[in-house]
This record gives sequence, structure tokens and C-alpha cells, in this order.
Amino acid sequence: MELYVGYLAAVLGTVCWIPQAWKAWASRDTSGLSLSANLMFLLTVSLWFCYGLMVGDWPLILANFCAILIVLSIVAAKLRYK
Repeated sequence: MELYVGYLAAVLGTVCWIPQAWKAWASRDTSGLSLSANLMFLLTVSLWFCYGLMVGDWPLILANFCAILIVLSIVAAKLRYK
């Protein structure tokens, strides 16, 4: 049961960033996004990813790998469309 809770949390915690990334790239308007907040969140998910690798926790590894990619795209949009 714990594994299912972990995977559900992983999916929801990752999927919630997709609309933000989609909107940033589609509208090319990132004025409402904080670069520093997104960079801190990128650091956070990167550290969770590393921790997941160290303990061998697949929900942490997969969710944070996906989150890294999505948040990187948000940061890239913010830098490109200042």
C-alpha cells in the first residue's frame, strides 16, 4: 500500500507543473514567474532525486527526474522570454 501512495504522490507532484510549463512556452509570457523561486525548486527536486538514488526509492527517483525536466523547461522559458 505504501508503494501506491508513493507513486500517486510522485505522479501528482510532477504532473502539477506541466500546465505551468505549457503556459510559459505557449504564451511566451513569464512575467508572473519568479526565477529565484523556480531555481530554488529546481535545486530542491535535484536534491530529492539524489536522495532517491542513494536510498534506491523508485517513486522519488522517477518523480524528481521528471520534475527536474519540467522545472528546467520553466526556467529556460523564463530566461528566454524575460
